[in-house]
Amino acid sequence: MAKRCELLFHTDRFNLTERKPHSINDSCFGGDVGHWLVERLAARAIAASASEQEDWGWYVELRHRGADYFIGITGNADDEAAGNGGEWRLMIERRRSLRERLTGANPIGPGDALVAVLRAIVAAEPGLRFIGFE
Repeated sequence: MAKRCELLFHTDRFNLTERKPHSINDSCFGGDVGHWLVERLAARAIAASASEQEDWGWYVELRHRGADYFIGITGNADDEAAGNGGEWRLMIERRRSLRERLTGANPIGPGDALVAVLRAIVAAEPGLRFIGFE
């Protein structure tokens, strides 16, 4: 059973090239994606935390339909010549109880309610191209 569901999309709308003064490391991109995502979720009446940085990227946390979620955000540039063009990955985890983890109950996947909302947000956004799930 999947521990998380990963939603992938491609765009050149978000920063994948410029290191910011607050960046933990040179490849820690995704703050602008986190801000954008929190705004899009709020427009659908889903409150999320402000995006926070880790050494691998950014994340937001939220509660939806009684479940707690963690969404990791990371991006990879196509290549240096592509500028900000690249692939973005939303790593979606739903917090599960110990019993749920031990019994395999409530695994996350593309059919999860929040995953469906995130897929709809990406599909509705100009300049973003949904790639698929992993």
